Amino acid sequence: MKTAIAIIAAGLVSFGLAGNAYAASKYHLEPEGTTFTGTGTTSATKNGVTLQCKAKFQGHVDDTGVGFVDSGTFSGQVGCSTVGLSNLPWQSNALTAKSAQINNVTFTSPIGNCGPGNIKVGIKLGKIKFTNVPLTGGCTVTGSIKTSPALSIVHN
Repeated sequence: MKTAIAIIAAGLVSFGLAGNAYAASKYHLEPEGTTFTGTGTTSATKNGVTLQCKAKFQGHVDDTGVGFVDSGTFSGQVGCSTVGLSNLPWQSNALTAKSAQINNVTFTSPIGNCGPGNIKVGIKLGKIKFTNVPLTGGCTVTGSIKTSPALSIVHN
């Protein structure tokens, strides 16, 4: 849940995608050379129990268009504030004109530990979305994160 938020993401996105394996990618994240925040909702489900949280991620996009989720906090439902992100930063690379992958997503939560795993996300108009993505540990994650400044994917 919170793990999903990342990111992403990152970003985030927020989030970022794979590292050297994507060095020859036709796409990259922008704006390059900037930090971003991602806010929205995430959920994680394990053993039939779902934890839904509000998430806030911090990350950056380096000068080559690779994204990173650097940190995240969660609030809302009882237990959300105890979610802990691991393996940070999560690196992220653009895969296509509308998708990216956040790598090595790992987190602890009151419903159990989840990850590591890679989360394929959609990115459109600064919003990162992912739905029912499986992670090791028997977890699935879902999230909708709005990034600021708005992250996008561009062709190299």
